[in-house]
Amino acid sequence: MPAYKLDPEWVMSYLALQEERLACEVHPKDKEAIMNKIRELTLSIMYKQARRFLVYLETEDQQTVAKKNKHCM
Repeated sequence: MPAYKLDPEWVMSYLALQEERLACEVHPKDKEAIMNKIRELTLSIMYKQARRFLVYLETEDQQTVAKKNKHCM
């Protein structure tokens, strides 16, 4: 998983870029609704990636403990 996708600074710059692009392409009323949806989806993606990363770390920790226990026996 690319680390930059969990970086809040990267996400904020991505959202700012999207907002600039929308300002040129759509009506201001529509822009706000679209940006709210983009923010919602972006946060959802970040949350899912963070959960996967935590599961990965937990699995890695369990494998390390299992290896240590195997060596001790």
